[in-house]
This record gives sequence, C-alpha cells and structure tokens, in this order.
Amino acid sequence: MTQSANGHNQRLAALMAGNGQPSPNGSQPPSENGAAHGDNGGSRAIRTEEDFDQPVILQQTARWSHAIIWGIVGVTTFTVLWATFARVEEAVPATGKLEPQGAVQDVQAPVNGVVQEILVEDGDRVQQGDVLMRLDTRASNAQMVSLQEVKTSLEQENRFYRSQLGNLPLDSDAILNLDLPIEMLSLTESRSTLIAENQLYASLLTGSSDGNAFSSAQAFRLQALQAEASSRISSAQLEVAQIERQLEESRIQLQAARSNLATNEAILSDITPLFEEGGIARLQYTRQEQEVVNSRAEVDRLVTEQERLQFAIAQGQEQFQNAVAISNTDILNRMAENDKRISEINSQLNKAIVENEKRISEVESQLSQTALNLQYQEIRAPIDGIVFDLQAQLQGVVGNTVEPVLKLVPSDELLARVFITNRDIGFVSTGMKVDVRVDSFPFSEFGDIKGEVVWIGSDALPPDQIRQFYSFPATVRLDQQELIIRGNGVPLQSGMSVSANIITRDRTVLSIFTDLFIRKVESVTTSR
Repeated sequence: MTQSANGHNQRLAALMAGNGQPSPNGSQPPSENGAAHGDNGGSRAIRTEEDFDQPVILQQTARWSHAIIWGIVGVTTFTVLWATFARVEEAVPATGKLEPQGAVQDVQAPVNGVVQEILVEDGDRVQQGDVLMRLDTRASNAQMVSLQEVKTSLEQENRFYRSQLGNLPLDSDAILNLDLPIEMLSLTESRSTLIAENQLYASLLTGSSDGNAFSSAQAFRLQALQAEASSRISSAQLEVAQIERQLEESRIQLQAARSNLATNEAILSDITPLFEEGGIARLQYTRQEQEVVNSRAEVDRLVTEQERLQFAIAQGQEQFQNAVAISNTDILNRMAENDKRISEINSQLNKAIVENEKRISEVESQLSQTALNLQYQEIRAPIDGIVFDLQAQLQGVVGNTVEPVLKLVPSDELLARVFITNRDIGFVSTGMKVDVRVDSFPFSEFGDIKGEVVWIGSDALPPDQIRQFYSFPATVRLDQQELIIRGNGVPLQSGMSVSANIITRDRTVLSIFTDLFIRKVESVTTSR
C-alpha cells in the first residue's frame, strides 16, 4: 500500500512538472524533462494513463488563516476588555427566618384562678386591650366583702377609742354594735369610772354639789364624800368649841379669883396695923395671910389654865385647818392616782388605735390587691397580634402565674433574622441591599423580596446544634410583606425560613478570575 501511494505521488509530481508546476517540495523538475519539454512541445497533447496517475497537491491560501487568527485575537481582546470593565454584584449568603419586629409576647395569668370563659382561638387576630379569657371572680368578690367588713369594724373601734380619749360619754348601743375585745371594753369602762371620780373630787374641792351634773350613783358617792369631809371638819370644830367654852369658864373663874384676892389683900392690909398694935390675935392675922396666898395661887392657876386653853384652842384651830387640808390632800392624791390609771388606759387605747391603723393599712393594701385581682380576672391582649399556642383549651382549668396561657405574635412588619458567617462578616455593613428568598416559595417561580440590612450584631454567637459555626446575627428590613402568586398577594408568616444574599459590592469579572487564579497559586505554593 505504501508503494502504491509513493507511485501515485510520483505520477502526480511528473504531471505537475509537465504543466510547469513546481513539485510538492518546491523544487523544479529535472533538466532532462525540461529539455524534453522544450524539444518535444508537440507531445503535450498526448497523455498517457501513466501520466494521469501522477499525485496532485492543493495549497491553501493565507487569507483564511489570517482571518481566523485575527478573529481569535479580536474575541480574546473583547473578552478581556469586557471582563475588565463589566461589573457583577458580589453577594454574601446568609440563612435565617422571618420574625416579627417585636418579640413574641407570652400572655400569663396575672393571678391564680379558675378559667371561666375563653373568648379566642388559635389564629384569631386581636387588638390591644381585647379580652382573651375570664377567670372566676367569686372567690375574689368574697374576699373583697370580708376585707371591707374587717376594715369597717376596725374603723369603728378606732372611732370609739378616740371618742373615749376625747372624754365623750359612752353610747351603750354603739358598744353593743361593736365587737370589742372584753379587755378593751373593761378598760374603757374603768376609764369612764375614773373620770367620773375625778369629777366628784373636783366638785368636793370647789364646793360644787350640783346633783344634776351626775348620775344617781355619782351623786350618792358625792354625798358620802362630803359627809366624810364634813365629819372630820365638824369634829375639829367641836373640839375647838369645847376648849373655847373651857376658856370662857376659866376667864370667869380668874375674874372671881382676882376679886377674891383683892378682897383678902384689903382685909390683910386692914388688920395688919391692928396686929402690929396687938389688937388682934396672931392666928387671925396668919389665917388672913394664908387666904391672900391661896387667892393669889388660885389667880395664878387660872391664868395658867387660861393660857393652856388658849394654846389648846390654837391647836384645835390648826387641827381644823389640817382636817380640811388632809381632806383636800386625800382628794388630790386620789385624783392623781386616778389620773395615772387614766394615763395608762389612754396609752393602751392609743396602742390599740395604732395597731388598728396598721391593720387597716394592711387591709386596705389587701383590698387594693383584691380590686386589682378583680381587674386581672379579665386577661386582655397586651399588644396587637395573632393568637397561637393557646394552652387552656377547656373551661375550669386552674390557671397559674408561671405558665403562659397563650402567645401573641405581634402584627408588626416581619423582619428577616439571618446569621452571617465569621468569614463573610467583614464585607457586610448596615444599609446594604439584600435579596431575600423564602424557602417555601421557589425562587425560579416566585422570585425574591428586596430588603436592606438595618442591624448587625456586635459579637459572634458560638456554634450550636443548628449552626455549626461562629455567626453574627443581622436584621434585614423587607420592602414588602407578601409575595404575588398568580396575581394574588400571599402574606408572609412568622417563622418561615429564608435565604438571603447580601449584596456587598460590585466587582469586575476579571477580578473574579484573578482571585480564582491567585487562590489556585496559593493552594499550590502552600501545599506540602
């Protein structure tokens, strides 16, 4: 086969040489053939089969090769220029879910109680202040009535005690209506008795005996005290009167004795000259002298007796004054003792008032709390939102203040809460545009939602079971709250998972390839 091909090539070369064409290798035909061609020109027209079997070579022109080369150069140049100047958006991926702008609100029963009526169901939309459920109010109402009765009783007690401290008369009907402790009732009665005694003593001191101002018992006691004081004073006065009568008798006797003394002295004076002259006997003279001495002694005795009686009268008068003073002092001492006991009773009454005031304050606080509890018997919506996770499904369930009875999803606009990897956070800042894709609605069919980064966390969150990497939380505000599906708006729902592409910058296509090239080079240079 190789020999046949070589023969065919030789024949083609000979034919081309006969036609004046160069050989395939570019050399001229041998000179012998040229001479033959020159000498035998008439033989051109004759072709033998052997001549036609010579090989033929077709040479391509240079125009097409130049066009292809310049086409490749042009396309390459255009591609490089386009890659240099054309810019594409570079985005950072992030995943997360839709959440309301406000936190989900746990609604708890403010007080313990039995659920009486449930007014909402899961999925209901409520406004702030709407009644969600009601608790049984009978226990709170009974407690309110009981506390009010206790407060009224304590206030009446304090009014009674204050009236006693103000020395107002006791009202038996009021006392009967009050449920006073026995010891306090005894104290108030004792205080009234002591005050009445002091009024009696004051009447004795002032000498007033107006029986209309006292009760019959008080008037009788006043008379007895007056009789006792009068008896003491009368006894002292009687003793003084007796001494005064004795003094008067002594004065009469002294006057008679002085008269008798003067008579005897006159007789003695008359008989003295006779005795000296011997006219009378000595015995008679001596007897007369003795009479004078006896009369003088009687006068002296009576003078002494009169002085004693005068002194006794002075003592009697002093005893009279002492009797009056002793009576007044005794009355004053009794009044002082009564005042002391009254002060002790007043102290106990004031102490009881203070204790009652404390109890009233406690009862008022309990009343306020009970009134507040009555208000809390109606559980109202704290915010506008949608009810979900309703726990108390049946009436009669005992509610408590620990477990939430339901939750409210705020009606605020939804935000996308996403998490950015630690590697990508350096390119992200607030204000960047975001393409948010809801996983429930395929992007190729329903598109995405535009948004903007409004908040980025200041520190990375550690890995957890959901995210196996350090991540920074971020918040994306959405430009719309619904997706258009078949011409109808479908609102977004809280909790939907989303994928976000945060557009960080515009970069050239060439830079993308150069980055890939640099990474490959670095991977080669850093490999071991």
